Amino acid sequence: MNQPQDPYMKSQYVNMMLKANNMDLKTLCISANIDMIALLNELGRAGISYDSSKRQFRT
Repeated sequence: MNQPQDPYMKSQYVNMMLKANNMDLKTLCISANIDMIALLNELGRAGISYDSSKRQFRT
């Protein structure tokens, strides 16, 4: 998956993929070969966290 480099754009892109494919973060990361821990750390440094109950990243 070719992801945007800006963390805010990346979070929106991943949110769009989560919603479009109706999956949770773990399943999306496995299917798209994304390192989930690296993604969470990268977005976390920008103040963006994953809300598993809503299945989306939020600031």
